[in-house]
Amino acid sequence: MPKRRLLLLDANRMSAFTWSGGNLVVDGEFAGDPVGLEAFAQYLHKGRNAIYSLLADVAEEGFQVEDVPYVQGSDRAALTKRRLGQYFYGTPLATAISLGRQRDGRRDEKMLFAALTRPQHFEPWLTALRESEAAFAGLYAMPLVQGEFAKTLGRSEKHLLLLTLGKGGLRQTYFENGQFRFSRQITLVTSSIDEYALACATEAEKVHQYLVGQRLIERSSRLTTLVLVHPAEIDHVRRELPGTGSILFEFLDLDAEARKRGLKLALRDSISDPLFLHLLARRPPAQQLAPPEERHHYRVWQVRSAINATALGGFVACMVLAAKFASGVYVLQDQTAQVRQATAADTQRYEAMLKTLPQIPIKVDDLRSLTDRFNELEKRSPQMADTFRRISLAMDASPAIEIKQLKWRLANKVTDLPGAATGQSQAPAPIASQTKPTVATVDGNYFAIVDLEAQLPPSLLSDHRKLLATVDGFVLELRKDANLDVKVTRLPFDTESGKTIRSSGETTAAKAEAPIFTMRVAQRIF
Repeated sequence: MPKRRLLLLDANRMSAFTWSGGNLVVDGEFAGDPVGLEAFAQYLHKGRNAIYSLLADVAEEGFQVEDVPYVQGSDRAALTKRRLGQYFYGTPLATAISLGRQRDGRRDEKMLFAALTRPQHFEPWLTALRESEAAFAGLYAMPLVQGEFAKTLGRSEKHLLLLTLGKGGLRQTYFENGQFRFSRQITLVTSSIDEYALACATEAEKVHQYLVGQRLIERSSRLTTLVLVHPAEIDHVRRELPGTGSILFEFLDLDAEARKRGLKLALRDSISDPLFLHLLARRPPAQQLAPPEERHHYRVWQVRSAINATALGGFVACMVLAAKFASGVYVLQDQTAQVRQATAADTQRYEAMLKTLPQIPIKVDDLRSLTDRFNELEKRSPQMADTFRRISLAMDASPAIEIKQLKWRLANKVTDLPGAATGQSQAPAPIASQTKPTVATVDGNYFAIVDLEAQLPPSLLSDHRKLLATVDGFVLELRKDANLDVKVTRLPFDTESGKTIRSSGETTAAKAEAPIFTMRVAQRIF
């Protein structure tokens, strides 16, 4: 943080102080002659990194209160500039302070226009500040700082007069309803306590007469007057100021008020300048009187400080994120180490379990390959449930047929099955002989073969046509499933040319046997 340096300018000299946390240290005093100005310039050059605030305690000042229309923006700035030019022509050291708006009528704004009316007294000092490129925070008038002090007193009087002693002389500051109205300063010859007491009595009476003449207070009313004095001199001043019918004197302990506001400097007399310099550093007024060009380097310092603060904030944020990520990396590394330890322990347990198993005459890789092959074969094993379900549906459609026997086989070819190439007489049914070639004759496949043996009612022995129609209907019902290949291997009657077809009478006479037929149902598996 840069150092805070406070400058106090009165009618004769410039006093410089260094302020830090309530400690006020005197750096030196500089006269207004060329030698003093040169020494002041050297002082500024040595402290170019400090921030300077100038407190003016001079008699050449002016104050004017006026009600103006309430405007904002550029109109307000133009109105303020015009009024300052009318009241304080020729001085750039001026400002306007809002005292609030009226509660009735047009609700005009009450403005206090303040200025230091002798700018040539300040020009050499401001020039030195400007040439040294010092960070000049602002030029403040002593009455405005005393106004901030009066707000902290908590007084409720409508009319209040504050009397203070400084190096520049006796200052009388008047407040109305807690707000600053005007101030005036007189020069003392010796600044002794006796002269201070005598001047307080005389000047307080003059202010009272002025207020009565301006009809600000009634002639019969008493003006409350606060006298700021060192505790060692209060009794002496009180004897000199017994009070009158128009003035009510009250005495404030200067040292106690200074300690209450955080000043750590021990005051030795009734000079109140250290207190108001401390208040300027702690709580400067909202308005100052220096023109903007005088505060250029201070604005540059503010911008630079804002950039540095932003950079510092970004750096701190990056450090916080880096710490967060570093913590996350540490946690991940710890977790990784734990996982590695668990993996190593599991590997050891696995190897220990392998040692307890009996040795097998085959390598692990070969065993794994064999197991995978077995699982693949198991997945591709035939499932005959759909085939049997299809046969069951066909039997429901042909209730005259009764199954006597079912044989299930696996074969590479349909002709590889036993009985496929026997010398039995095989005469395909008309429908069976008209079917297209089936998948059962294709090499390189595996087939699930069902040899089915069924019988028909004996009452159909004499009606060969009906027997054949019943078998053909059963075959057609099975062939509704496109995945099945159906072939009749034996009809329920003998159709060879060398055989004699018996008549119905002969058949009836012979022993009645149920007609039997066989068929082969093939389903390609893979």
